[in-house]
Amino acid sequence: MASFDFFIIFTVFMEKLGNQFTQICFLILLFTGTSLSVTAQEPDKLGLEVEKWAVELSKNKLTEVNSLGSLIKQLIESDSIRTIQFLDSLERSPTGKGYFFRTYFCMVKAEVIYAKFAGLDKFKDRKAAPLIPIKEQLMQLYANALDAAYQTEDEHLIGWVNFYSARRILQFGETAWAVMYSKNGVDLFEKINYALEPPVYTELAELLYQVREYDESISYAKKGIAAWKSLNYEQEYVDPYKYKIRAFNTIGSSFIRKNGYDSAMNYLQEALQLAVDNLDSVLEAKVLGNIGKILYAQTNYDSAYTLFKTDYQFSLYDSGFNEAANASQWMAKSNLARGNKVAALAEAKEALQLLKLWPNGQYLRDTYYTLNEIYRSMGMYDSAFFYNDRFIALNDSLEKEVATSSLEISKARLTSEESRYRIQKINKEKQKELMNRNGLMAAIVAVSIIVFLIINRGRLKNKLALEKAESEKLRMEQEIQSAKEQINNFTSHIIEKTNLIERLEEQLNGTIQSSEQQELIAELSHQTILTEDDWFKFKSLFDKIYPTFFQKLKANAVDITVAEQRMAALTRLELSSKQMAAMLGISVDSVHKTRQRLRQRLQLDPDTNLDEYIAGI
Repeated sequence: MASFDFFIIFTVFMEKLGNQFTQICFLILLFTGTSLSVTAQEPDKLGLEVEKWAVELSKNKLTEVNSLGSLIKQLIESDSIRTIQFLDSLERSPTGKGYFFRTYFCMVKAEVIYAKFAGLDKFKDRKAAPLIPIKEQLMQLYANALDAAYQTEDEHLIGWVNFYSARRILQFGETAWAVMYSKNGVDLFEKINYALEPPVYTELAELLYQVREYDESISYAKKGIAAWKSLNYEQEYVDPYKYKIRAFNTIGSSFIRKNGYDSAMNYLQEALQLAVDNLDSVLEAKVLGNIGKILYAQTNYDSAYTLFKTDYQFSLYDSGFNEAANASQWMAKSNLARGNKVAALAEAKEALQLLKLWPNGQYLRDTYYTLNEIYRSMGMYDSAFFYNDRFIALNDSLEKEVATSSLEISKARLTSEESRYRIQKINKEKQKELMNRNGLMAAIVAVSIIVFLIINRGRLKNKLALEKAESEKLRMEQEIQSAKEQINNFTSHIIEKTNLIERLEEQLNGTIQSSEQQELIAELSHQTILTEDDWFKFKSLFDKIYPTFFQKLKANAVDITVAEQRMAALTRLELSSKQMAAMLGISVDSVHKTRQRLRQRLQLDPDTNLDEYIAGI
């Protein structure tokens, strides 16, 4: 049987084994390349003798009981005081030497701390305050283990530490670090042509989807599918079709996010066929729910509703209350689009109740938005504003979390690469030192001192330059992100106001309007949103995101007017004519005329699309 990668171990063997100690033993045995049969034949051979274990953990390959699994099992089964005393004594032991010892010790200590003080059986709430210092200690231990593993230059060991750390850290909600560790492990094994098993790619793809890295998510999910075809892993897994469905589903969901509905449908149909062939109604319903999102986007609301309802029913049957809530929320959206407001309201409220049983921030945010839309359509603006405020607050929180995750992934990967580079440089210096040992001792000392001073000065200089460059890069990224957020807020307010005007006009169409309602429509319709001060503020933000846009625009049309520049900028933001009119305080006809003058100013051919031309500037 091929040795299992950590993600495989966790997803397959955890399902098979019920005893926690046995699970941990099994994980660590495979993490170190251990033979299960050896452990079974020689259990606890070393006992809890500090010096013997110090020797054992210092080996580049564990041979006695082969045995992080044996040690961890004994420590977990011991009382906490004895366990802590043993770990303290082992860490201070003069016999424990080298980077292999440091790597293994950190991984053992982290696993014991987790099992004794931070397991799911002790903290269902993974954000509980008492769990925070434990999580931070574990993350530091994993970082130390990885640093020591880099020093060994054993790339297999480095890969295993990455995989194992990723799974544990993910259990604390640290998605960014989990992505970094997982991707580092996968990229490393691919570099040394180590054959990874398909679910490793699939789980990494799912993590990347969570942080909105859709292109990379698609790439790794496809690698997972290809691995099933190129490697004989079918017999190694129970129900391998489930992993294939997850991979196809991840690709389809990523294409939906990218608005690539044709591609999404193709991959989701592959997933659906696998579910049907294996008579798995629950997974079939889940895939149908994703297909329903495509149909909804294509305004096929009747068919979409049917698929969402199927997803809802089977999610409830499988006790997946969060997934059932999401399906119910989509049912409400479909019913609202079909004009069934009362039914839509009931389904959205049902989603809220289900999310109390199984909370999910993203699904709750979407439900708040749907309730806001339903109440607006019913003319119940107090309720609409109530849920709109809740939506905005939760959405801001979730968006900040995603943005932070993406930033943390970049920082973590940069730190990891810097560490690896530093260690490789040190190792090269050691090799150079060995080559020079045949020289005179005095010369060696003198050269060593000179080299040390030069290197130390260069390192200090490089460090200062790197810190300065990193600080400047971070400042620029923050300014660009802030500008994007302000531009989005600016345009979203305009869109919201335009939509409100249209809804009010539709609601009052054909009815006798009160003087108060007439005044409200008149005020909203003629309100000038973009004053001269607003334009300078808008232009300043726009320049940060598209710094060369106005320069290129003026180069193409030297005598372009300010009004035409504004129209070009709003066209670059892909606003509709109504939204542009609301922003500029002019009529839609005036928008069309200004756009025509802009075409003439740019000397565009009749066949040239203005929007596409502006987008290319």
